Amino acid sequence: MKQTRKIGLLILLMVLITAPLLAVNWFDERFIYPYNENISLASDITSGLTMLAPAVFLFAAPSSDWVEIGLTYGTTTLASYAVRTVLKNTITRPRPYMVPGNTDPHPSDTSEQDQSFPSGHTLMAFSSAAYTQTVFSLNYPDSPYKGAVTTATWALAVTTAVLRVASGNHFVTDVLAGAAIGSVLGFAGPYLTHLMFKDKANAPTLMIGPSVGMQISL
Repeated sequence: MKQTRKIGLLILLMVLITAPLLAVNWFDERFIYPYNENISLASDITSGLTMLAPAVFLFAAPSSDWVEIGLTYGTTTLASYAVRTVLKNTITRPRPYMVPGNTDPHPSDTSEQDQSFPSGHTLMAFSSAAYTQTVFSLNYPDSPYKGAVTTATWALAVTTAVLRVASGNHFVTDVLAGAAIGSVLGFAGPYLTHLMFKDKANAPTLMIGPSVGMQISL
């Protein structure tokens, strides 16, 4: 069983590595769908909702942690977007609707027609989902919000990935790569911050009382 799992992971890794080198590979060609504007719009909505999930920490976290969470989420989001942008502008891969011989409808805006790899929507959604679950697990494991929020966030992220393929915007390997990269970035941000500020007095804090202010000790 373990050997089969290793072989499966190796095959998946090889597919992800070679995917951007080919317009269509043997795996992706089985899941090509015509472009659909309504499904594409739905993926915009689910991706946006996923990225709003960390707002729950306004209720789940004490006010003294808001600055740290805001900074780490902002940094994680910027890093995720930067990685997404660099990869899309470095790796040239036509979207499914640009495959030679494909006569299906095209979007009105084709300015990103050669930026299929990786799926940016999926990368950002999975980054947010991984960030949300990691912060809950590290700092608020007993929060009553943890189960419902993390389940809903991951469900939205997976839905985003499915919709990006179903809408004809991406190949399956595009969303798999986006999911993997986003998950790593979403985990790394809060985890590294946790290591830096754990039990340290110099962690940034927000003080709320008769007056509102921020305290940062060095």
